[in-house]
Amino acid sequence: MARAVRRRLWTLVLVGDCQCSRLGIMSKTESRRSTKDRFIGKVVGFLIRSLYREVDVYAPVSIPSGSPKLNVANHFGGVSDAILLLGVLPDRPGIVARDVIWNVPVVGRLMNWIGAIPVHKPEDHNSPTSNDEMFTSCYDALNDAGNILIFPEGVTRNEPSIATVKTGAARIAIGARAHGVDGIQIVPIGIHYENKAALRSQVFINVGMPLDLDELIADQAPSGTEVTASNRAAVNALTDGIDIALRRAAPDYEDWSEASQLATGAAIALRSQLDDSASEVPFALRDRLANTLADLPAEHRARICASVKEYQEDLEMIGTTDAVLHARLRTGGFLSALVWQLIIGICLLPFVAVGIAVNVIPFLLVKAVGRLRVAPSMHSTIKPVVASLAFGITWGIVIWRAIATFGWSAGGVAFILLPVYFAAVVLFVERLMLMSRAYRRWRTPGYPQPFSEQVAARRSAVVEAVLGS
Repeated sequence: MARAVRRRLWTLVLVGDCQCSRLGIMSKTESRRSTKDRFIGKVVGFLIRSLYREVDVYAPVSIPSGSPKLNVANHFGGVSDAILLLGVLPDRPGIVARDVIWNVPVVGRLMNWIGAIPVHKPEDHNSPTSNDEMFTSCYDALNDAGNILIFPEGVTRNEPSIATVKTGAARIAIGARAHGVDGIQIVPIGIHYENKAALRSQVFINVGMPLDLDELIADQAPSGTEVTASNRAAVNALTDGIDIALRRAAPDYEDWSEASQLATGAAIALRSQLDDSASEVPFALRDRLANTLADLPAEHRARICASVKEYQEDLEMIGTTDAVLHARLRTGGFLSALVWQLIIGICLLPFVAVGIAVNVIPFLLVKAVGRLRVAPSMHSTIKPVVASLAFGITWGIVIWRAIATFGWSAGGVAFILLPVYFAAVVLFVERLMLMSRAYRRWRTPGYPQPFSEQVAARRSAVVEAVLGS
């Protein structure tokens, strides 16, 4: 097991992001996408880039674009999960969602427009309801080599683990095959949030190895036997397979403490293998390795967590971080980076001033949402909705005033410049934060030699625990 972790670590370090992409699992063939799909893609892409600092997608294999795909994903982030996957999947999926969403004014029409498929849940209704129409819609979509997205847990999770996977995804897949759909690929997708309640955080989307439904059925049923969605044994077996695949792709930890300590241990081990000047470990690499560590035996995980805890206690005593301890910024490098950031900041200032004046109210509204005392999954649901409405209404008012005062040409100019002003504010604030962080690292004083040796030894213990003996 230790050798497997070591091989996995070196795969992460050497391969790095060569199999990762930003906002796309595979290149999208624009010529084959409808105008509606391209428009939805542009809107969703802009929304994702506004809400998140970085979105990395890792796919180990290229999934044929012509095959019907049933995407199954973990559900940690509410509405944010659907928005992210609308942005990264190469073809717009039909999202299977609870029918109560259609009862919200305007939202119901929006769900119909994007091609979402309503599912009836018993707990949402006073009387029995049938999902025959939902199954038929899914079969039709898959029959056209389509793309379905379902969250098989059926609930949004606040814990860092996968809930019990329900049978709905398996029944859709087997039922579609029984209705003549061949070559269905079941694609597990893990959505990893750095902080799902925070604005401008990072997201890593881990696409697991697809399951070939025809091969799975052939392994379980005698040749020539028809397998339908009413075959409980086949449905349960496929559900178990989906459960295993989803847990491999998605975050699946015992509790938040273990999740945090394994992620920290992964970052420390990766930092020790990367270039010494790299103080920030890519979030995607860290979470991929942390996922691998979560599969280790309990005893091994406990050893990693214990070593990380001891090392963190030492870091807290001297008021520093692992990045500072591992790779101090050189004075020359710091000064050149500082000058470059200052030049960029000065160039952005005119745009930043206008951007702040225009966007101050929606910025404050989104900030206020972040302070609400609700579950993180609720934050990740409310945040994109409030941001879309607040910025959309504000920009609409500005464009309307420009047209009313100066004419249509002024409205067109405002339509083009408003996103530029918004981007300038975001870039300026993030560079200001980076400069502040770099300055604090540069000013960190030296440590007493004996204690620094103890800290270094405990850091080595973390790396050894992660890599194995």
